[in-house]
Amino acid sequence: MGAGSEVTILAAGKPAAPENLANDPAVTNSGIIGITWSAPSSNGGSSIIDYQISYRTASTAYSVVTGITTRSYTASSLTADAIYIFKVQARNVAGLSADSAEVAIRAAKEPNAPGAPTTAVNSNYSVTISWIAPSNNGGS
Repeated sequence: MGAGSEVTILAAGKPAAPENLANDPAVTNSGIIGITWSAPSSNGGSSIIDYQISYRTASTAYSVVTGITTRSYTASSLTADAIYIFKVQARNVAGLSADSAEVAIRAAKEPNAPGAPTTAVNSNYSVTISWIAPSNNGGS
């Protein structure tokens, strides 16, 4: 650089917390929970590198998953019918954001089988089939 040249360096700050953390019902199933979220409202002046997911049940310590580069995550091998608490952080070159709002999601379990069906012939063109609903709904 020649004499009299100036260089401006802008320091990046940490990003804002991710937003809209929610259950992904298309993924959540027995022992599996899917979550989605929105990018932070501010990246702190530097691109988001990845996300960190933390989740736990009410009685356990947080499990932490790092290096998530999409805005969705699937936690598997969970205890069916247990409620898990999730939170997400965004990371840029300056570090991790504050935690997102937490969301509690049940890892639904499969419901019991319904009762045996019964049939009644109403006419030559109509049959009624009925059954007793399962005794539980699997938490979902």
